[in-house]
Amino acid sequence: MVLTTSKNYNSNGSEVMPTKTTLKWLAFACLLVAGSLIASCAKKAAEDTSAKLEVPKAYATNLANEYDKLGSEGYQALDAGNLDSAVAKFTQQEALIPEGRWGEYNLACAYGRTGHIDEAFDHLTKAVDNGWDDPDHLANDNDLADLRDDARFAPLMEKAKAEAKSREAMFAAGMPNYDKSSFDSTKMSWEKWQQEQQRILNANSGVWQNWQIAAAKMDYEAERLAALRELKANDPTFDYDLERIKAMTNLKSLWDPNWGPLCKAITRDVDAYLAKHQNTAGAYEAAYRGGMAAMMHCGPTNVDDPMYSQAIEKAKAYFAKVDSSSEFYGRAQAFLLASKLAEAGAGNHKQYYPEIAQFAKANSDNGGAQSIASIFFGQDLVNAIWPIPIHATDISGKPVSLDDYKGKVVLIDFWATWCPPCRAELPGLIQTYNKYHKDGFDVLSISLDYPNQTSQDDYKAWIKEKGMNWRHVYDGQNWNGPIVTAFMVRSIPSPFLIGRDGKLVASHDECRGENLEPTVRKALYAQAH
Repeated sequence: MVLTTSKNYNSNGSEVMPTKTTLKWLAFACLLVAGSLIASCAKKAAEDTSAKLEVPKAYATNLANEYDKLGSEGYQALDAGNLDSAVAKFTQQEALIPEGRWGEYNLACAYGRTGHIDEAFDHLTKAVDNGWDDPDHLANDNDLADLRDDARFAPLMEKAKAEAKSREAMFAAGMPNYDKSSFDSTKMSWEKWQQEQQRILNANSGVWQNWQIAAAKMDYEAERLAALRELKANDPTFDYDLERIKAMTNLKSLWDPNWGPLCKAITRDVDAYLAKHQNTAGAYEAAYRGGMAAMMHCGPTNVDDPMYSQAIEKAKAYFAKVDSSSEFYGRAQAFLLASKLAEAGAGNHKQYYPEIAQFAKANSDNGGAQSIASIFFGQDLVNAIWPIPIHATDISGKPVSLDDYKGKVVLIDFWATWCPPCRAELPGLIQTYNKYHKDGFDVLSISLDYPNQTSQDDYKAWIKEKGMNWRHVYDGQNWNGPIVTAFMVRSIPSPFLIGRDGKLVASHDECRGENLEPTVRKALYAQAH
């Protein structure tokens, strides 16, 4: 399967908008049978009857691994043009864990990709009836492209949205407050217990629906904090209430379009915390996280949402409590800038470039603020501070600067060999380079590979095999390299297209997938005439 919009890997190595294949590939790296999670859930339910969280069933790792393997083999067959083999694999996957997320959905994609529309709808309907709660996947999955104009698609989309909304409602109750956890220091170390619980989550995240993943994460965090409360009973620096707020705001990614009812739980805890604490580092952080939750209730750029104005005003009230001395002040300003740009509308952002440039200067060392800015207004950020100089050494030992590309159209491509979405871009990038290089198009790749995983020699061999016949910078500093930092890259692939006159003409999605060639062609033609 291939998605065309916003597939990236962030600086934590996590996929930002994961494809179904990568979700499952990342999920099954553990070696633990998941029975302990089931047992601990039952124990906690007896101890804390007020908990409203519905914790999902955990599957044994060998079962989950087989489920994932069948899915991967099915897509390998589908990519090779063997529909019958793909269908057989996906059918086995569905039979292995009938309540799992992917079996029926993968069958729908297999038939959808190959033009068997009725069969695709049959299986997609079963997937949605089985509790599919990811409407974004339905909206963006290329394998379902031929289904979207069919009258049968809209009702399925609405049902998936309703399922997501219904399931999200439980998170308004907030994180359970467990008196005890399943951690037993007489049986294993604290580190080992955390590792095993994380392995359970990882092993099952490729089987569960989205709401189940979120519920299991919340349950784990509630357990972890209950254990820490005992372990740190004599530690005056441990702030259980603040840790709860932090844990809840970390349950969702900023790449999620909105956080829904979870925001109510977060702001409720924040209000309770601020009633007890004022003008402290903890209060500033709590206020920031309250503002973030308020803003993410419907998304900081979703100005058409009926709740947007109310959410923004609530967020501003929280952010106003964050002192300028706090490490979270810059992050708060990033959110406020994002909302200001969204309200201005496309085409009206340049008036804010001086303010964005000032923000960038003030937060040059603030990775958190930069990350938020790159998510919500990354292109405007780069435009506002352009030109960004490049001074580096390529893999052949020669110095590199943008002066080397004067008079050319050059794509600065931040990527890594370990990044599946980056690799997915290569065929189109290589084709465009070969087609237009003689006309003045060039590429400069900035690698974020890890030297302990990919040596310089391995990297050179890899790009030679792929035919990436342009210059490469691989300084071994991955996310901390000076060029990466200067361009405020927080996810990859991140391409930036520079015109013959040295101006930034396009970036990100404008330079990816099917958009790349026409964008390059337009830049070559516009600058040449």
